[in-house]
Amino acid sequence: MESIDQQINYSPAGPTIKRFHESDAFVRGIKGPIGSGKSTSCVIEIIDRSQRQKPYIDGKRYTRWAVIRNSYPELKTTTLKTWGEWVPINFGKMTYDSPLMHHIITPEMDMEVFFLALDRPDDQRKLLSLELTGAWINEAREVPKAILDALTGRVGRFPSMARGGATWSGVIMDTNPPDDQSYWYNYAVEERPVGYEFFDQ
Repeated sequence: MESIDQQINYSPAGPTIKRFHESDAFVRGIKGPIGSGKSTSCVIEIIDRSQRQKPYIDGKRYTRWAVIRNSYPELKTTTLKTWGEWVPINFGKMTYDSPLMHHIITPEMDMEVFFLALDRPDDQRKLLSLELTGAWINEAREVPKAILDALTGRVGRFPSMARGGATWSGVIMDTNPPDDQSYWYNYAVEERPVGYEFFDQ
């Protein structure tokens, strides 16, 4: 199979997204208006971090990701659509069971991406059992803080230390502007936790 690089021609949509990509913070959030490129930047982050994962002794770079959306209709019509614009569904194997999963295997990479919706109990159970490299919360203002807290405990577990561990692990998030009662506002403006970084696009 051809390299995933041959499928993608991407440039950051401005200096804020460039700084988002350059950050290694454990939790990174990017906020901006509709159409500002924030969701695309998260798709590219998953691909880029997968390609930068150190290879195992067999030469492959192994990563596993969860992509979270608050409801299945929005996951299917919005999140998956954005993903498919950058990573064609026919590149690798797309499984439409619950949960949805895109598995991409090339000579250099083995990347699993699970797409999970919070309104599907099977997906919620799967989320709590996954051992992940990283995760993306799409439209984070609509996702409870408890999900972010759960994810921070699930990332960094794949690949295992016996297989070299994760080169980078963490949670990335994007959102339209949240209200000042949200955890996003609290973390970004009032009580910034250590290891968290927020960007306004």
